[in-house]
Amino acid sequence: MSSRQQRLAARSMERRGLRGDWGTWRTTNLPDGIPGGNGWCKEVRHAQANNIYVVLIRPFVDENGAEVVHCAIRTASNLEPPWRDMQRIKNELFGREATAVQVMPPQSELIDEADMYHMWVLSDRLPYSLFYRSAS
Repeated sequence: MSSRQQRLAARSMERRGLRGDWGTWRTTNLPDGIPGGNGWCKEVRHAQANNIYVVLIRPFVDENGAEVVHCAIRTASNLEPPWRDMQRIKNELFGREATAVQVMPPQSELIDEADMYHMWVLSDRLPYSLFYRSAS
């Protein structure tokens, strides 16, 4: 299959995916990180993929000792995932009650070398929400 045919097949799959037909999640274990990768890519431990999205998963412990999971998300044709898809990815891979955030970093920390979209899944809820929660 030519690269043009591969791109057309990927776009066709994405169109089906945008209608909700993502297929099942498949796992690829990456115990040594992404082959040939450097920086945070060496810390990726597995990838989840379906017919539309690939999610690279990098668990780590932050400076306060909290467990966090960094997810780098992309599609074959570099489609920007809509918010509802990011929510669905979070729900399906980490649970409906998990809290995740996307970050707009300081310009000095910006890395914009690939059409990847990042989400951090937290081990706890944020101290703020759209809903009022009383202190326990």
